[in-house]
Amino acid sequence: MATVEIKGIISSDDNAEVYEWFGYDAVSPSRVREQLDGIAEGEDIIVNIGSNGGEVTAGSEIYTMLRQAKNNVEVHVTSLAASAASFIAMAGDKVLMSPTAQMMIHRASTGAEGNRDAMSQAGQMLDSTDQMLVDVYKSKTGLSKPALYQMLKDETWLNANDAIKLGFADGKMFDEDDEDPEETDVVANPAYNAFGLVNLSADKIASVKAMLHPKPVPDDGQKLIQDNTVDSQLVKDKLAILFG
Repeated sequence: MATVEIKGIISSDDNAEVYEWFGYDAVSPSRVREQLDGIAEGEDIIVNIGSNGGEVTAGSEIYTMLRQAKNNVEVHVTSLAASAASFIAMAGDKVLMSPTAQMMIHRASTGAEGNRDAMSQAGQMLDSTDQMLVDVYKSKTGLSKPALYQMLKDETWLNANDAIKLGFADGKMFDEDDEDPEETDVVANPAYNAFGLVNLSADKIASVKAMLHPKPVPDDGQKLIQDNTVDSQLVKDKLAILFG
């Protein structure tokens, strides 16, 4: 049996290094592909998920890879499968949760700037993404689309018992005495941002990339500006990018 680890921020291949520069764990489609490439066809796979979520397009690539794998895929939610990580979890042939784990689903969000047309396009993209999320969750749970839309709108938290009851998970990772848990209300918290302080804007990501990959400057032939040491100036640069 092989394992695939999905831990930390779900990021595009291009942006993963930016989050790691700030000290965050990150997983990207290419890194998941590297793990899958080392697994023989037909070998059972356990996918361990512990993630606050991240980029929808990167999550979509990972979800698709797992669905396409010619293996039995069993997802283990070890701590948290929130936002994009929650729909990646739906790729498993079987989904199990730790008794201490949680799952969180919410409507898609983004940042946009520009004229009215740009705002309209951003809204249309978000609506399309929400429709995709509802379709993925419906395929796993069998819940109605209106019910799922409401859960997304409410930003819904599910513990292991609730996730099993509603069909987002098939069982717990460990044998539990409580085989028939009492009915509980799912928790909605619209004010929560699963991405928290690591929700880097495009300009912040660009600033970090410019530091990580400086352009050569003329200095007795082409001398690269290199300063990868963790010193006080580097700390100041990171804080300046995060807080402007």
